[in-house]
Amino acid sequence: LAEATLAGGCCPGASHNRFAYNEAGQVRIRAGLPIYECNSRCRCGAECPNRVVQRGIRYDLCIFRTGDGRGWGVRTLQRIRKNSFVMEYVGEIITSEEAERRGQVYDRQGATYLFDLDYVEDVYTVDAAHYGNISHFVNHSCDPNLQVYNVFIENLDQRLPRIALFATRPIRAGEELTFDYNMHVDPVDAESTRMDSNFGLVGGSLGGSPRARGRIECKCGAASCRKFLF
Repeated sequence: LAEATLAGGCCPGASHNRFAYNEAGQVRIRAGLPIYECNSRCRCGAECPNRVVQRGIRYDLCIFRTGDGRGWGVRTLQRIRKNSFVMEYVGEIITSEEAERRGQVYDRQGATYLFDLDYVEDVYTVDAAHYGNISHFVNHSCDPNLQVYNVFIENLDQRLPRIALFATRPIRAGEELTFDYNMHVDPVDAESTRMDSNFGLVGGSLGGSPRARGRIECKCGAASCRKFLF
């Protein structure tokens, strides 16, 4: 791992990228840069510091009903350290064409769970409507406490990153978890400009699709609220 930044070294170096984590497993690279974790071809064990997202959720989380019209939400029952991995956005991988078709159906139903995988090109979308985990219930905020990162583990196809959510700051026990559905990262190099998330709105009475969205009022309540989701 000491040679992870060298081409031919550990997984990040072999992909010409930086080692993403510190010794405590907290992400130390800026959003927009990819994370390459060790995989089944590596000789290291499960406790390798370059195996974080693949270990899954490590915090106690719960689903609750919000009292301000945002539907269901997710809160943590434990304190979460800044830059720690919290959860992966999980769902069914479908083509963008299928996402467009489903998005129109979801619009009529008033809910959708589509997340475009557009790290390098917009070919695939994650749909968490039928298959997923607790991330299905995470609400939007214009001042979120979670940040999206693209992660590659067993697969090096840049069209198919895994979507990992890391804490942007220390999060108190009992606090709601949120991320920005209309996230844009600051460019740090050519790679980072590829990582703007297109999220088909989650939950509640919100409608949307990967391509066509109306002006949806934001109810996040943040001081920096943009007033509209898209």
